[in-house]
Amino acid sequence: MQTEPKIIRIGEKIRLLEVRSARPKTTCISLLLLTPMHQNPAETTVLASYLAHSCARCPTLSKLNARLESLYGALLSGEVSRLGEAYCLRLSVDCLADALAYDGQAVSRDALELLLDLLLEPKMQDGRFDEAQLRTEVRLCAEDLESEQNDKRAWALMRMLEVMCADEPYGYPHEALLSGVRAVTAESMYRAWRELLKTAHITVQVTGDVDFAPLEALVRTRLGALADRAPAELSTVFVERCDDVTELTEEQDVSQSKLVLGFRTGSVNRDDDFYARRVMADLFGGGPYSRLFMHVREKLSLCYYCSARLQRQKGLLVVQSGIERKNRDVAFREILRQLKVMQAGEFSDEELTASKKALCDAFAGVGDTPEGLDVYYAQFADGDITTPEALAAGLAAVTREDVVRAANALTLDTVYLLAGNDEEDAEHA
Repeated sequence: MQTEPKIIRIGEKIRLLEVRSARPKTTCISLLLLTPMHQNPAETTVLASYLAHSCARCPTLSKLNARLESLYGALLSGEVSRLGEAYCLRLSVDCLADALAYDGQAVSRDALELLLDLLLEPKMQDGRFDEAQLRTEVRLCAEDLESEQNDKRAWALMRMLEVMCADEPYGYPHEALLSGVRAVTAESMYRAWRELLKTAHITVQVTGDVDFAPLEALVRTRLGALADRAPAELSTVFVERCDDVTELTEEQDVSQSKLVLGFRTGSVNRDDDFYARRVMADLFGGGPYSRLFMHVREKLSLCYYCSARLQRQKGLLVVQSGIERKNRDVAFREILRQLKVMQAGEFSDEELTASKKALCDAFAGVGDTPEGLDVYYAQFADGDITTPEALAAGLAAVTREDVVRAANALTLDTVYLLAGNDEEDAEHA
């Protein structure tokens, strides 16, 4: 079944995105609020957690859980992620499809109303964010940020991006965010919340088989009433190429070293030659048919893992590998040699076909679950929406010449090594 999205403009940079699909037995509803990364990053991080745990109508966790139970055990989540150089605060509810509810309960409408309550009517005390709950959320957020260093693969990637994008908003330091979170106050949270409602680009995304009319009416009533809206400009710095390579080695007591390479893709925006770049990245270091997997990992056994990933929203390609420290130079040279193979078009037709088939097949089942339909989440708040079917068609049309062109647009920017002692088995890293 094709999943055709429908965009309804509600107000200034406020829209409702409806995606109908009869296959899932649940409905997923999300509030997505995009703001520039430099605008209250610490408060936005804490807000996602605070708003997901209470509101004026459900001031305690027990009352919030009771409301979720009344929605057939709906699942609520709140998080902050990056889309280009914007933060996306996301509140989501996964709930039972309306058609399966007893007594004709409009579960989707009730779930949307809960999300709007969380966003628009947070728990307050004397006109301020509740101090006790805020201290708890600040502590938990700080602990989460501190724990990120335990995942060495993710930590190495983050450090490489901080170095590579040091002069761009994308490179906002982890330590600065952690320090900012610890300094959040009830007053700064209130200001940030008010600014968020005024300046954020807001998307309400509903995926499932529901009657959208009452949901649209509710969104118009609640979000359409927001006054004095002045949405911020969302933009991302795209650096087309790099002429000087930065190299950095940092040491930690880990048993498996992490080598991360950052490339500029030549993109001037997120859509620039996207399909060619996506296939190129996958053929270079995606699945088990890729050059990095087959040659660097399997044939030469230089890495415990070695993969490439396109970061479309920022115009980057990142190669991540887990290596023994002594293999740093030979692994680095072999990764670059495989890139030269890509640039010369010396890959087989079978490899190209396998890559395109894997990418296209990934879109075939996105309508089976609301989570699969999350393909729309990565698309910015403004502009057209591309369906999974159209994305698959664009990838299927990529030619060998397209891949070669995309590979030749890559320029190496940063080489980062998180160097360990390599004394223990890699599984204990």
